[in-house]
Formats: sequence, C-alpha cells, structure tokens
Amino acid sequence: MKTVEVIVKNENGEVVYRTGYNLDLYEEYLKRNTNDLTTLWLRRIFIALFTPVALDISTSFSFTDTGGTARTQTLKGYFADYASFINTNYCYNRFWICYGSSSTAPSITDYKLGSKLGEGVATMTLNEPAGILTFSVSFTVTTSITVYEVGLEWEGVIYSYSTCGRFLVDRTVFPDGIPVSDGQILTIIYRILV
Repeated sequence: MKTVEVIVKNENGEVVYRTGYNLDLYEEYLKRNTNDLTTLWLRRIFIALFTPVALDISTSFSFTDTGGTARTQTLKGYFADYASFINTNYCYNRFWICYGSSSTAPSITDYKLGSKLGEGVATMTLNEPAGILTFSVSFTVTTSITVYEVGLEWEGVIYSYSTCGRFLVDRTVFPDGIPVSDGQILTIIYRILV
C-alpha cells in the first residue's frame, strides 16, 4: 500500500494547502501494525535494495545467523555483472520525485508523467519498527502553477554497463489540482508501508 501527501507552504513556512491520497489507510495501518520475523526480514531486504546510493557504494543488512554469529550481508553495490540495475559502479541508484500538470488518469502502462514540471532527488528514511519507508522532496515554486500529477522514479543501470536511466514506479493524479503560488514551497511525501 502507498500513500502520497502534498503540502504547500508560504514563504513563512505556514501550511496553506495540504491534501493526500490514502492518508486514512495510512492512519489505519499505524493502528493495526504488527511485527513478526518474516515482516522484519522483508523490511531489511527492502531497505537494503531501495536505499539511494552514489557510484560504487554498497548497501547491506545485519542479522544473526542460526549459529548465533552476527553477520552483514551486502545486497547492492559494485558487481562484475554490469547489467545489474542495482550496480553502482557506473550509475547512481536513487529515487526521484517529480510533479506535473497532466490531469489524465493514471494507467498501468504509464512510463512517465504526462507533463513534468519539476523533479528532485528524494530523501529516504525508514521507520523500521513501524515498517514505513518515506521518500520526500520540497520545491520552491517560482511561478504560479496547478499540480495535477506526482510521480516516483527509480534511477539505475537500465541497459549494459554504462547506460544509466530511470523507470516510473508510481504516478498519482489529483483530479481537482493543487494550486501553488509563486514563492510557495511544494513538499511531496511518499510513504510505503512494508
């Protein structure tokens, strides 16, 4: 399940507009969250896989093996298989959040935003006990716009060892649009519950 929250602030940092998608389900999930070993393992693998990294940086997760020995397992990094999407030898591996002006309903075949207006590298955090992976970015808007769509893109190796690119992970459309005035701050937050 995913949630998307969009916040617009004025120059003084005061919230002037806030809306969201699936926020009621997010609150319900927080009330019902349970922890078990299988879920914890999935969270560890998921965070090691999705942590944004620069060139030649690895991600890993720690655990205790069945013999009682503490271990660290690398999941993503510099590998001989250059075609691997998570290989960081030649390409960054990170997420981008973007916004646009197309009000066309999202489709399973979408591969980009309908009309991208801006983008930024997302900051990622994980609340491991709650299983909440958060991607967020803020933009200072320099001209008045109406935002209808937001997207999450994943960057990495897309072909061969030296071709870097991204693919669209999510596209969410707000049919009524989100008005953002010149000088206001647009914050987009993705929360993925794992």
